[in-house]
Amino acid sequence: MIGDDNPKKALAMLDSLKILIREESDYVKNKYDLLQIRLNDKADNIPNSDIMIKNLIGYFEENGSMHDRQEVYYYAGSVYRDLQDTPRSLEYFLKSIEYAKNENDCDSVMMRNAYSNLNDLYYKVQNYNDAVKMAQKELEITKQMRKNTTLPYLHIGTAFLAQNNQQQACIAFDAAFDEIVRSKNTSRHEDALFYLLCDYSVLKQSSSARECFSLIETDPIYEFSDFHCMAFAQYYELCNREDSAIIYAKLLLNKGKDIYNMYDASKLLYRIYDRMGDMKNANYYAGVYMQISDSLDFGKRQELAATVNNEFQYHLDQKKEQTLKDEKEKYKNTLIFVVMTTILLACVAYIFYVRRRNKHLKEVVSLSAELQRVSNDEQQLRKDIEQKEKELARSKKSLEKSSDELSNVKRELQRVNTELSDYHEALKAKEKQLSEKMDQNKTFIKLLHQSELEGKAEDVIYAIRQSSKGKKNMKSSDWKQLYQAVDKLYPLFKDRLLKELGNFTEQQMQVCYLMRIGLSKPQIQSMTELSRVTIWRWVKKYDWILTPDEEAESKE
Repeated sequence: MIGDDNPKKALAMLDSLKILIREESDYVKNKYDLLQIRLNDKADNIPNSDIMIKNLIGYFEENGSMHDRQEVYYYAGSVYRDLQDTPRSLEYFLKSIEYAKNENDCDSVMMRNAYSNLNDLYYKVQNYNDAVKMAQKELEITKQMRKNTTLPYLHIGTAFLAQNNQQQACIAFDAAFDEIVRSKNTSRHEDALFYLLCDYSVLKQSSSARECFSLIETDPIYEFSDFHCMAFAQYYELCNREDSAIIYAKLLLNKGKDIYNMYDASKLLYRIYDRMGDMKNANYYAGVYMQISDSLDFGKRQELAATVNNEFQYHLDQKKEQTLKDEKEKYKNTLIFVVMTTILLACVAYIFYVRRRNKHLKEVVSLSAELQRVSNDEQQLRKDIEQKEKELARSKKSLEKSSDELSNVKRELQRVNTELSDYHEALKAKEKQLSEKMDQNKTFIKLLHQSELEGKAEDVIYAIRQSSKGKKNMKSSDWKQLYQAVDKLYPLFKDRLLKELGNFTEQQMQVCYLMRIGLSKPQIQSMTELSRVTIWRWVKKYDWILTPDEEAESKE
């Protein structure tokens, strides 16, 4: 993605959409602002304030999905990390992880990066126990994602080294080095190799340090970097090459900007000069070392560590308090619901009782009126019955008359059915006679064709008979004589063949011409060497060949 590969270009592209975003919904506008913060974070642009991220937290907390909340809290942690507000940065990274854990389809990369940031925050405030835990979580997620694990192993090793647990630190650093070697792309992991070179040098692991040094291609003298100079200085001190170590340490103090690396460089220079007996330079760099120590203010770092731990405990207590509050509110709402439901049911029952009583009273009045109406209707009904009985008598007489007429119609229908049956039998006999006549006509036409061809092309007929008996194979010249004889005898046949078939093969043409002169299926098969099924299918398909050409032309 362009946002990962070139965030500055992505920011420029995003800025071009600023006017169009104004017309979109609030959700799209807020997603646009969040994307802007995300790209600035990837481009290492330090934020000036936390106003925008505060507004985004408020919006997505009310209107966003679990994924939106994971993302907004992650970048809130990034913003406060860049603003050096460690307690709030810690709180928001932890919240991002909580939302990620509560979502089945969370952003695993973002969750891994949150643990990586927490490791860095805890390390900076000297809370190395939690730094190790965060790095181990980062490693676990990275393995699940099947990504390169070099960086998580470096974080774990650095935290163990700060705890003075050299054995575990060496195990983690060895795992990171093995991962780099397996990747077969050491140039991509050169920064990690510098970290490993420095750490192996501190741990006095000479062989491992030499392996790292052999894979590094960049020289900090020509491509300056604070930490790269420090790593080379540490390595050369391990190799007892004090002059080279002094060169890189002094280069770091002269050109460096990172106060932590400058602190380590001054300490290294003091140690080397003191070991060499050069007290003048040793005292000088001891003074530099003390000045930088005052700038670092380790007491403030300890205080900040305590503040971070207190903030974390406050975060947990606040979460527990909110849970208890939510449960209390839930019980209160349940009680109110039960009471309201009970009152509502009582009201419904009373209304139902009153309506049912009124309904019974109405039914009694209605039944009384209905009884009177039924009494009146009974008298009228008796009169109607008498009238209907008279009409029924008349209908019976009419029905008897209609029955006689229906019997006459049935007899006439039986007679017509009998005649139709006789006609059907006669029709079947006629159809059978017609079919026999048609077969006779086809046989006659075949014989006629053969006789006509025998009279006009005796040589061709002789060759065909010999071939049909298997005594001779038809040559191309024989086939041409056959085509010429048939075309001469039936001038319209070839045109008709082209019109009916269009494109056809030589074998199809042979079959058609043999059918035209009246040969049977076995004779055609013997001459063409085609399969019996193919001959049968083609003869049936080209049955029209047996009809006279003049008759076919007249139909057209």
